[in-house]
Amino acid sequence: MESILGQTFPRFIFLIVDDASTDSTPDMLAKYAARDARIRVITNENNLGLTASLNKGLAQVGTAYLARMDADDISLPERLESQLEFMEKHSEALLVGCRVEAI
Repeated sequence: MESILGQTFPRFIFLIVDDASTDSTPDMLAKYAARDARIRVITNENNLGLTASLNKGLAQVGTAYLARMDADDISLPERLESQLEFMEKHSEALLVGCRVEAI
């Protein structure tokens, strides 16, 4: 979460789908959301799995662009800015990816 909240491009909605976590995740997400207005949390009542949870989140997106990542991912600080810049310069592109570095 910190790597997204620390992006050089700050104007985004951070939509988080919690797939019915049974640990301290809901409390942690609530604390983050209380501190940062960009965060919106969707909490599944029952575990739906990855695909259904992604689709549930996608149904809430009303923006021109969407950047996706998993809970165990870390984004470099310029990720959103550089991907948005690419998409704006290349209107023929439907999607953009990035390199992966295993840590």
